[in-house]
Amino acid sequence: MQRLKHTTKLTNKINKMNYIETTNTRSIFVKFLPPTNFKGPRIKLIDKYRDNESKTFSYCSKTGNVLQQAIDILKSNGANIVCRSSITDFYIINIDNWGVDFINVKDLK
Repeated sequence: MQRLKHTTKLTNKINKMNYIETTNTRSIFVKFLPPTNFKGPRIKLIDKYRDNESKTFSYCSKTGNVLQQAIDILKSNGANIVCRSSITDFYIINIDNWGVDFINVKDLK
């Protein structure tokens, strides 16, 4: 029992991370929009940090992958991509662009 207590305290000490030491990123949500009767397939990039600022792009069948297309768009606009994740209906790309390097989603090309 004594050994278990010591091991648990040591593990907690090692795993403890100060929140200020973690990288603060912006999450860009990426959603696939299927074709309609009037529009072809598209992808939408949404920045929830900026009150859901968004921009929609035509889906590129040559790229053939929604996430890769979004990464290509962000990188070509100077985004510093840190990581990615996903939730139901969305891919999430985390970028580290603040201050003078701040990127507005509505200005992406």
